[in-house]
Amino acid sequence: MIFSVFCVILCSSFTIIMIKIVIADAQYLVRVGLKNLLSERKDIKIVGEAVDSKELYDLTKEHQPDVVIFDYNSQKNFLPEDIQMVKINSPKSNFLIISADDCKSNIYKVIELGAISFLTKECDKEEIINAIYATAKNEKFLCHKVIDIIIEKHIHTDEDNCKAFNLSLRETEIIKLTAKGWTAKTIAGHLFLSTHTVYTHKKNIMKKLRINSSSEMIVYAIQNGLITKEEMVLE
Repeated sequence: MIFSVFCVILCSSFTIIMIKIVIADAQYLVRVGLKNLLSERKDIKIVGEAVDSKELYDLTKEHQPDVVIFDYNSQKNFLPEDIQMVKINSPKSNFLIISADDCKSNIYKVIELGAISFLTKECDKEEIINAIYATAKNEKFLCHKVIDIIIEKHIHTDEDNCKAFNLSLRETEIIKLTAKGWTAKTIAGHLFLSTHTVYTHKKNIMKKLRINSSSEMIVYAIQNGLITKEEMVLE
């Protein structure tokens, strides 16, 4: 009896939390490459491959994956709006974009549609693995090249760019933590605030900076030295 209980406790301590992944990419070689790269990871399981939007919807609805590795940059097969459609039936699936697209407006669009991580197809094995783990935990992960692309976009285009913004220390801290990928709930716990208070601060920040999204807040944080690119990628 004691031995049986010991075995249960021992086995439970070695339980592997499996990350379920759907690969959605129109290119056969990319899908094969990703499968080969991830096959050695015991805590990652590829539950399906999609070559078009319909297959993506069906697979995510059936398997409810933790991560969807997605390349929207093939209009005959996928569209950026697929992200929102998948979220309807699989709301806990987080999107990791791996794409050769370097258009700033497109990158902003898919981030606004719900993708939380973005790599280029030049990224190496380590970055891909790290991005998958971060994405599965609902944490943002952008590679250096993508960050270099998006920070070139100016948040403001008028003369008011030169005017200082009266941000409080609390607002500055919330911008920094948001840029690191922290959720409002996590920020609230860290700062001993209510989640509602954090959302109120974010609303006031956006009003002061005249921005409309968290992604623009991240750009502001990088441009103004509140967070480094390294901090954003790794934390």
